[in-house]
Amino acid sequence: MDNKVQILLQMREDILLRGLSKNTLEIYTLNARIFLDYCNSPLDQLDEEDIRKFLSHLIHEKKVSPGTVNSYSAAIRFLFAVTLNRTLNYLQIPRQKKRKTLPEVLTREEVFSIINSCHNIKHKAMLMLVYSAGFRPIELCYFQFQLDTQKSCRRS
Repeated sequence: MDNKVQILLQMREDILLRGLSKNTLEIYTLNARIFLDYCNSPLDQLDEEDIRKFLSHLIHEKKVSPGTVNSYSAAIRFLFAVTLNRTLNYLQIPRQKKRKTLPEVLTREEVFSIINSCHNIKHKAMLMLVYSAGFRPIELCYFQFQLDTQKSCRRS
C-alpha cells in the first residue's frame, strides 16, 4: 500500500478516535489528500513552506474563498500535528480573514409583492409574521413544526 494512503488511513483513525463528525472526517481526509497530491514529495520532506505554497495556490490560482482556505489549513495542521506528530511553526501558516458581507435587504415593495403573491391564508400569515418579527427561516421552520405537532396531539 502507498505511504500516502497509509497516512490518510491513519489520519482517518485519528479523527474517529477523537469523535469528530463524519463531515470533518470527509473534509479533512479529502483536503489532506489534495495537499499531498499537490506537493508530490516524501512526507518527511514537507514543511511550512510547502503548506504556504499550497495555500497560496488555492488563493491565487484556484481563487477559493477564505473559508475554504481555512478548511484546508485546519486539515493540514491536523495531519502534521496529530497524524504525523510533527511540530510546525504555525505562525508561518496564517489563517485567512473572512470577508464580512451585509445581507441583501428587500425593498418594501418587494416584500409586499411576495406577501400578496401568496393565496393561501395560512402561508400569507406566516410570511407576514416572519417579516414583521424579523424571524430567520429556521425559526419559521421551528414555528411550523410546533404548529403541526400541536395539531397532531389534539387529534390523538
